[in-house]
Amino acid sequence: MTSSRYRPSGINAATATLSSPDELPDNALDNSLRAVAAEAAEAVISGRGDREALRKKLLDQRKKLLDQHVLTRVFHAFTDGGNTVRQDIAACVLIHHATHKDLAHAIICLCGSPQRFISSLAPLLTETDHDGVATVTLALLRMAMTKGREEGNAADYRDHCVQHHPAVFGKAVALAGKIAGERSMQAVNFLLSAFSPDGEFGPPFPGPSAVSTLVWVGLFRVVVRVLTCEDQETRDEFFGRGVSVTALIKEHITSVAHTGSNDDHAAYLAAMDEHVYEYVDTMAATLTSRQADRQVRAGAAVCLMRIFDFCSEFANAAEIGPAYLATLSDGPVQRLMRVPKALQAYAAAAKDLSINMAACSLASTWLVVPQMLAACGHRDAVYSSGCISMASDTAKRLDKRPLVEVAPCAAALQNIVGRDTDLTDVRAKIAVRDGLPGVLCDVAHACIKGGHIDQQKVNEFIDFAVRNLQALVSYGDRVSSRGGKFRPNSVTQAILQHEAVKTMRAAAARPPARRKGHQQQQQQQLTVPKKLLDLFDEIESAASKRAERLIAELDIEGTQEGAEDTNGSKGVKKKSSKGKRGGKGASTKESPSPSSCGANNVSEDHSERQDEDTEEHDGLPGPPGPSPPSPPRPSYSYSSSSASAAGGTSVSVGGGHGQQQGAGGGGDDGGGFLTVGRKRRGGKGTGAHTQQQTNIADKPVENSGVFPSSSSSESTRPSSSQSSVSGGPRNAPAVPFPLPPRPAAPPPQPPNRHTYTPTPTPAPSSSRGGSDEQGLAPSAAGGSSSSTLERAVEVEGRGGQHRCGGGVSELDALHQQLEAMRVEKEAMQRTNEAILKEIKREKERLEESTECDICMAEKKSIVLIPCRHFCLCGVCCGLDVQASGPAAVSPVPTGHHGHSTRLSVSAGPCC
Repeated sequence: MTSSRYRPSGINAATATLSSPDELPDNALDNSLRAVAAEAAEAVISGRGDREALRKKLLDQRKKLLDQHVLTRVFHAFTDGGNTVRQDIAACVLIHHATHKDLAHAIICLCGSPQRFISSLAPLLTETDHDGVATVTLALLRMAMTKGREEGNAADYRDHCVQHHPAVFGKAVALAGKIAGERSMQAVNFLLSAFSPDGEFGPPFPGPSAVSTLVWVGLFRVVVRVLTCEDQETRDEFFGRGVSVTALIKEHITSVAHTGSNDDHAAYLAAMDEHVYEYVDTMAATLTSRQADRQVRAGAAVCLMRIFDFCSEFANAAEIGPAYLATLSDGPVQRLMRVPKALQAYAAAAKDLSINMAACSLASTWLVVPQMLAACGHRDAVYSSGCISMASDTAKRLDKRPLVEVAPCAAALQNIVGRDTDLTDVRAKIAVRDGLPGVLCDVAHACIKGGHIDQQKVNEFIDFAVRNLQALVSYGDRVSSRGGKFRPNSVTQAILQHEAVKTMRAAAARPPARRKGHQQQQQQQLTVPKKLLDLFDEIESAASKRAERLIAELDIEGTQEGAEDTNGSKGVKKKSSKGKRGGKGASTKESPSPSSCGANNVSEDHSERQDEDTEEHDGLPGPPGPSPPSPPRPSYSYSSSSASAAGGTSVSVGGGHGQQQGAGGGGDDGGGFLTVGRKRRGGKGTGAHTQQQTNIADKPVENSGVFPSSSSSESTRPSSSQSSVSGGPRNAPAVPFPLPPRPAAPPPQPPNRHTYTPTPTPAPSSSRGGSDEQGLAPSAAGGSSSSTLERAVEVEGRGGQHRCGGGVSELDALHQQLEAMRVEKEAMQRTNEAILKEIKREKERLEESTECDICMAEKKSIVLIPCRHFCLCGVCCGLDVQASGPAAVSPVPTGHHGHSTRLSVSAGPCC
């Protein structure tokens, strides 16, 4: 080879030699070809870092090659099969210029006709295995087909090659199937340039494309191998060609189905059965394989979708229906259903947004597999495999896809979902879970605003959507009414709160005069059918009625529970039933009613209470003098504290169901509900600090933990003095002189519902766990009147002689007791102030984050309903805020469940 410093003069000499009109000796011809090939190879190597410089160098060489004598000698050397060495050298000269149409057109003109050009190249492809020669031949044939497409001349280019040189296509398919190197890519490009309906290689050839079975089956195999190849670089290189190959095959299928004879149909079906259906097994196995990576599974899903798409295209075009495939013993449907979880894996892969959507021309093409399976009798498998969710994702992307996709998506959805009569409870449950109500609304909205769909198809889908929405709402009604209870219908809420529904209803209600500009044009086009609007109004009306029935049911339950509380206060022993918002209540005996509420007709079990006091204070000394007061037990619940905050309202606590009633506005001070923890065995749990609900204000002398006094006097109280409790304040003796001061006990810390505070185990008859019995508010006992103190004086006056044992006078005992109660009252007032501050902070927090009563039904806590006001979030209420008026329903901002409003629904006037 000539050195680089002499190469310019050598290249010029070589070009001058090749362009000579005289006959050249073989040695001079070979040396000149070598010099040109070497110069081209070095230009490519040196220009890798500078593409512009490389382009200029190749352009200069191509101009020299376009000389008639040079091009004639190079092309003759390339087609001379007798001298393979010279042929390889000529291939090295042409390989960098064969894909430029100027060179190919010049060679065709040199040959005299495209037929001669093709005939001279065909033997090189079928008789030579050299990679360089095959690559240059395929590139030149591709450029010839491109020229024929531009001329609209299929007879002299493609048809001539099909009729006279069919082996060329077989060789190209074989080379393309290797999917390796430039030769495979050039083979695919040549086949696409001859048969593809796409415009990538110029305008399509006029007339039907006579694609042989060998060609389209071979190209489909190439697509399968590319998409399931583990080499990422190979997938990226050939992936774009898969779209063109798919379009080619579908064009051929449509042509055969519409214009082909029965023999053509039979030949196509036989080719599918022999060469294509077998790939279903391979793709299904790949989808369910744990060893296959994500991209390979995605490619398998694309291949599976293509196979079913081909079958659906032929069945629709030939008007044989998809049911034909159900009769095949080894058809694609049967093969896919034989592989467990293959359909589920396909749905999961199709939902993966990372799959290049260029793999299919329409997003709805992914739905062809569930469509075919549903038509062949596998609708249950379609529902249970996540295909409804896949359809939902496809519908959500319609706003980002061309409008021409709306009609195919609507048709696919009808085929997948089926008739409303086929919507069983099992299917309806899956459909609601996977968002079918929203899908129907989205597609209906897209059909209405699309403008590119036949009106008859729009009407058909609207009828289909209305019927299925009604069926889903009916299913929601049945589910929400199970067990005789009325709960919000989640289907109704999903429909009414859907953005597409809001848009359609707003467009229908908008006056025409308010539509301006571009928005006016859009709204004018959005003509919502009356049938759809009537359905939405009917659903909203039904939701309002259901909410009213729910409120009425709560009112009846509250009345019944109030009656049960009254009966329970008369001493009827009952087993505690399961709380309305909590777990099982503790089984207790009859509980005494507080005397501060005027329950003078209640018979109390004094002997039992005396046993409890004796057991509680057993073994303690009994000094005659006053003992230092002990702090009250932190047993105040938030409900009782909130009642006291209202100004000392009288509260009646029933013994059995925890129904709390208050006069005035005290019960509704929180504007919602308050939670207290459940007492658990063993003293463990987060609600231990609220377990003991003791009537601290009603029984000032019954429990030393609530009203501290002398331990010995409490433990030795005789039962004969118990009858004085019902005597009332008029029997209490007056105190003739002021009592000496007594050091006050430090106020206890206010209870915090977020911290664990251990509480001593209460006596069974004085308190109950959970929500079965609530303690009276402290301010109700020691706040506004002295009746409690006077009653305590009376109790202590009648039993003081016995407690003092004769050593202390009755008057001194009364003085001591009154002083203790006065100090206790001051301590309780300070405690109440601290508790009220805590309640105020808690109320402010609850107004922002109050949880819904119904949503709390399964939680391990008890929900109190003060004044029978019921708190519901937007989802659980099932009621439009405007339907019930502001008096019954008031929205409260909250972040619960991600909804924007919480509805506080009043079950009736406060008691």
